[in-house]
Amino acid sequence: MMLPLPEKFDSNEIFIIFSTILTWVLMFILPRRLPAATITIIWTFNVFLALLADITLSVKPYELYFTIDHKKHELFDVLLHFVTYPTLSYFVVNFYQYKKPKGLKYLFYIIFWAGVAIALEWIAVKFQVFTYTGWKLYLSFITYLVVFAATIWLSNFIEKKDPYK
Repeated sequence: MMLPLPEKFDSNEIFIIFSTILTWVLMFILPRRLPAATITIIWTFNVFLALLADITLSVKPYELYFTIDHKKHELFDVLLHFVTYPTLSYFVVNFYQYKKPKGLKYLFYIIFWAGVAIALEWIAVKFQVFTYTGWKLYLSFITYLVVFAATIWLSNFIEKKDPYK
């Protein structure tokens, strides 16, 4: 079954296209510090987390938010989950590998990236990519702290098994 196209092409689809192109250009311009296998694993992990959040939080009985134009998934939901969303975690881990902050620097690093994610999500809300029906932005901040810490942990675990060159 093919996913439906948007009911109308408006600001949320434009935002997703623009942010996807921008982040992918940055991914190819900025120095890469991760092997392809690690990128694939953290990418898949973050797609899984995004889908898990949507499966549990955006459907009954919670229905805390919905994406794009309505509660049903469409083509741009797939683009958002599989192509756009995981790029932020890629940047978090890629830049982490540069200095590998420890202690308080690590905590501030995670807080900084959670702040970046919140700023991007706030902009996405303004473009109606997300419509909150009970969800709050501070809940996203807490979620991003956990997701980025878990993603960095996963990349460190992979590095122990197969050290970066």
